[in-house]
Amino acid sequence: MASSLIYNKRLFWTMTEDMAITMIMMVILGIGGIGLFFEILGTAGVLLYLILLFGPFLQYRFSQEKGKLKLKADVEAAKLLGTDAHLAVLEKIDSLRIDDMELRKKRRLSRYFSSSPSLTERIQNIGALRFDQAGPSAHGVET
Repeated sequence: MASSLIYNKRLFWTMTEDMAITMIMMVILGIGGIGLFFEILGTAGVLLYLILLFGPFLQYRFSQEKGKLKLKADVEAAKLLGTDAHLAVLEKIDSLRIDDMELRKKRRLSRYFSSSPSLTERIQNIGALRFDQAGPSAHGVET
């Protein structure tokens, strides 16, 4: 719940570097592609190009960025509440084997177009944070 509040109140309107690059690419691809497709295929080609450009491509890019921001919100919530406590809550939810959460773990192609990371991804993300906080020497890694 804490990560959801952080995402909705603070990170939802965040413009990441990747998002800015995507927006610039869209302008360039939009202008260049429209001219090219109009010359080759006419109006029907332009419509097809715009559907492909603004359909799957944009959906993929924006959903991936939203997913990264949701994982970032998890990290910030874990820093506020404590990494172990946040990880314990996520693992408890995972142990309940809720149908929706189990389906989200098994998705393949649809995960690329979804902005919601699976519970496994969230647990791995917080686990990596715990590893970073403890330092390499706590895990038997010499520096």
